[in-house]
Amino acid sequence: MKLVVPYIGVLRPADARLIRLADFLGVQTETLALSRGVRENRELLNASVSGEPACMVVNPNVIQDWVPDDQHLPELVDLLTARFAHVLVHGVRPVPYHASVVRALSGRRLQSVHPVERGGATYQISADSKDVCEAFAGLHFGPVNQGNDCVFSASDGWQGMRHLISIDGEAFMAAVKHNGCNVVFIGSEDVADLTTEVGDTPVDEYFSRLLPQAMALRYIAGKECWRPKPEPHACVIVDDPLLRPKYGFLNFEHLLGLMKRHNFHTTIAFIPHNFRRSSPRIIRMFKENPTHLSICFHGNDHTRAELAATDPVSLNTILQIAERRMTRHGEITGLDCDHVMVFPQGKFSVEAMSLLKSNNFDCAVNTVPHPMNEPARLTLGELAQPAVVRYGQFPLFLRKDSVRIEKADIAFNLFFGRPILIVEHHDVFQHPERLIAAVSRINESTPETRWTNVGRAVRNSILQRHSHDRVTRIRAYTREVQISNSHDHTERVVIEWMGLGNDTSVDQVVKNGTPCKGVELNSLEHVELADELGPTTSATFGLIYKNNFTARNGLGFRKTVRGFVRRRLSEARDNYFSKNPSVLALAKSLQRCCSIGQVRERSET
Repeated sequence: MKLVVPYIGVLRPADARLIRLADFLGVQTETLALSRGVRENRELLNASVSGEPACMVVNPNVIQDWVPDDQHLPELVDLLTARFAHVLVHGVRPVPYHASVVRALSGRRLQSVHPVERGGATYQISADSKDVCEAFAGLHFGPVNQGNDCVFSASDGWQGMRHLISIDGEAFMAAVKHNGCNVVFIGSEDVADLTTEVGDTPVDEYFSRLLPQAMALRYIAGKECWRPKPEPHACVIVDDPLLRPKYGFLNFEHLLGLMKRHNFHTTIAFIPHNFRRSSPRIIRMFKENPTHLSICFHGNDHTRAELAATDPVSLNTILQIAERRMTRHGEITGLDCDHVMVFPQGKFSVEAMSLLKSNNFDCAVNTVPHPMNEPARLTLGELAQPAVVRYGQFPLFLRKDSVRIEKADIAFNLFFGRPILIVEHHDVFQHPERLIAAVSRINESTPETRWTNVGRAVRNSILQRHSHDRVTRIRAYTREVQISNSHDHTERVVIEWMGLGNDTSVDQVVKNGTPCKGVELNSLEHVELADELGPTTSATFGLIYKNNFTARNGLGFRKTVRGFVRRRLSEARDNYFSKNPSVLALAKSLQRCCSIGQVRERSET
């Protein structure tokens, strides 16, 4: 499916941004320079279609330049609906000419365009719009953007029209069949710029300038544009606990009961320092309940900002010690650990991201979206994909605490293929109602959600699309991905790993652990691998990175002692002092003293 964007003179800014959004989603686009008059452009329109299905973008401002006299609009509408399978109407404003365009293209089902008059109005997405609005179907949220949004008034109720998104009962996004052509109307004047920095801005503030357009493009292009896997993945991550029957307010028996009753999975972000201290009883619980319990890396000693260091040798040393400890933990317990790093205190450096890649971690997971002392607001384009890849050419997956998991955020994640990752600490289990409420919101919004360990959740956060040559293209964001072919015929796949830039540290590309031949690894913009999967089979593909950094034998006596003391103080705080506020204040004071000592030590070295 090709998107044809006409213009006269220069491309309109809203149309240029729509083209960038289409490119981002993998939709083929073509601009079409026109002159004034309907008849003068017939041959150009015929050539732009050339026998393949196409969608014409209608910006009423462009139409007004093209056909200034709205008396000729019926002739233009007949021309467009005869030659294009789809028409997408956007950039609409509440002015008479725009209303004439909408009226003509809707077969007079839509009569007028007018602004949203009530402050505080909300978006209501139709429950039966899942084929278009996907994860947002059935949601109500807001407020709307009165400076950008307008609505269409309909005649004769909604006969012959799909009412997809409404504001105060009037159509904001609608679809009609006119002369056999599928026409989609969006009441948004502008299209969001994907390079705009939005950070933690609520979804409703940019919803109308991004999501309806993305919904329409994906609906029109079908499987030819980038889409996440159909089954979303989610995980609760609890930081810090030892694998013992109780840790602070966390009781593993009680947690297991909650997970079974409310259907969710918990990954413990496990501190490698504690590799010799796991309870056989709790290890047995984990091994007997792999669908509910798992572990991943949480730093090494969990000392303050240990992975916010910038010295590659120190970082490599820390990560290699963590690896050795978790390897030994696996040997002692038989329990696997996801090769995913959750940063202690949410603090990391760009250098740490590069070292994680060199040590062949799958990805990092964090609440804070930027390195320590380098505040940055993520762009819409970065949020609208499974992982952030701007730091050290290594994927960073984002998580939120349970009170910030709203239905609009859930839908946004699912629409763009981001796993739903919830962060908590032991104290949430003093009153677990807020966590259970977040889990329930997820399960109610998307019953098909797969709750699983964090490693599987991030590895399944891929994008895929089908190209004209019957190839399934895969965008992978983690170092290792599993690709399945559920069909009864052989499927050709092309896998590309995102965010590598000019990375030359890739040593091998492997399939099921065996190096693949014929993959060029020099001056990489990205790694791309073509392969075939037999009927109803799957295979694991991965990158193996070279580690060209040196490491010390250990952290040194003073750092080792400080790490030991900090861990014991933290455990005392969580297990005992957290239940006594006055004693907790004293413990935190002692911990700060320990941290000050670490800062002095770093400054001395």
